[in-house]
Amino acid sequence: MLDDNDFTIASADDTSVVVLEELSLHPQPEVREAVARNPNTPTKVLLKLGKEFPDAITANPVFNLLVLENPESHFVRLSLARSTTTSERAIAQLSKIEDEEILCAVARNPKTPLHILEQLVESPPHFCDDENADESDVDELFTAIVQNPNTSESLLLQLSSGSSNVQMAIAQNPKAPLSLLNTFADWRNFSMHKAIARNPQAPSAILEKLAGENTKEIRDLVKKHPNVSETAIAIINFIEGKPGTSIDLLERLASDRRASVRLLVAAHPSSPAKVLEKLAQDTDEDVPFKAASHPNATSTVIEFFAEFLVKQRQRVSPINGAKIQQYKESALELLKRSDITPKVLENLLQMNEYVVVDAIALSLKTPPTMLLALIDYQAKFVSIDFFRNLAKNPNTPSDGLEKLYLKINQTQHANTISGLGAIAAHPNTPVYLLEQLAVHADYSIRANVAININTPISILERLSNDSQGRVSRFAKQALKARA
Repeated sequence: MLDDNDFTIASADDTSVVVLEELSLHPQPEVREAVARNPNTPTKVLLKLGKEFPDAITANPVFNLLVLENPESHFVRLSLARSTTTSERAIAQLSKIEDEEILCAVARNPKTPLHILEQLVESPPHFCDDENADESDVDELFTAIVQNPNTSESLLLQLSSGSSNVQMAIAQNPKAPLSLLNTFADWRNFSMHKAIARNPQAPSAILEKLAGENTKEIRDLVKKHPNVSETAIAIINFIEGKPGTSIDLLERLASDRRASVRLLVAAHPSSPAKVLEKLAQDTDEDVPFKAASHPNATSTVIEFFAEFLVKQRQRVSPINGAKIQQYKESALELLKRSDITPKVLENLLQMNEYVVVDAIALSLKTPPTMLLALIDYQAKFVSIDFFRNLAKNPNTPSDGLEKLYLKINQTQHANTISGLGAIAAHPNTPVYLLEQLAVHADYSIRANVAININTPISILERLSNDSQGRVSRFAKQALKARA
């Protein structure tokens, strides 16, 4: 409520200078404006109030006297530059004065015509080019031009390459071209997004872009905007983890420019397989990891993820051991899945990492053709242990076991016996190899032949008389089981 007593004092002709100075700081604008109109108010106080009440200053009876006394004084010129009652001719004259404060006042004046604003941009005053000028002064002038209601779209476009302050002022201008708002909305800049959200003419499509921001302050501004759409509200609800996100919206957000949004889609319980397939090929590292671990991930998603892992491993620097280890561990986790396909295995082989290739050699999902090819795998890490693991895989075909027998038997190594033992126990080992292994000097290999379900009875009968008790016992048990 207006304080009538203070307003009366501020308006009175006999109020002292001291009291007027005090009332110039009054919390109520009506009282401060009355001070600005009072002819007893000293010039220094009028100068302070001039920015807030420019028309009150020029309407003050004392102002005409000040103009007559010194029409070129800074106070007179600045007051005229601020006032909406100043003529266009006077504004044009003021716009040619190379004074920072006066030119900024001209640029802010809502009565300044467009052609004068354009002239200030086309031919900036000298202080703007001064090497010693504060860059903020230039910003202030052009920001004022941007904020002037008479500015045009073409002028906004012309100023759009200016400083961040100028660009944010453009973002809040109702005349801002859609192309500029689109560009600004794509920037990862909180202050810019806030400026756009405050633009009363920001279209719904731009607001939908801002709705996916992580910052709650931006989302709250979008929710209060007059042009907010149902889609924008749905996006905000999605970002805030509220239920009810449609599949159509998830599909749309899977292409969002922000990795943080795509990551949320990859983790959303309702994300369908086709969305996860897209996200498994995402350029951001975290998104494919999340998509691959989703309960709805199909074999196609896993295939894309395996391809992604290989590409990431090939790109990473050899000195980045932590990253390499992360990719290897992810590949090993992938190999444990029950839904991996041969294509996944083919992709992961290209990592050329021993632990990964070795896990593929042991995997029950590895097809016989791939196991056969692995026997001839060319890599520095290929060893007797690798051959032994291939021999342990129940999918290894008989011709593969024959090749493994030759490779292992020709190698003098501590694990040669365990490698031959794996072949001796393998159900696909050819009979002629079982015959050779049945007379091997090492009893553990003969014992494995005895427990092999495909060992012929003739060999079992011979092994039942073996001098090593364990071998003969296994052979007798096998004969009894077949009787």
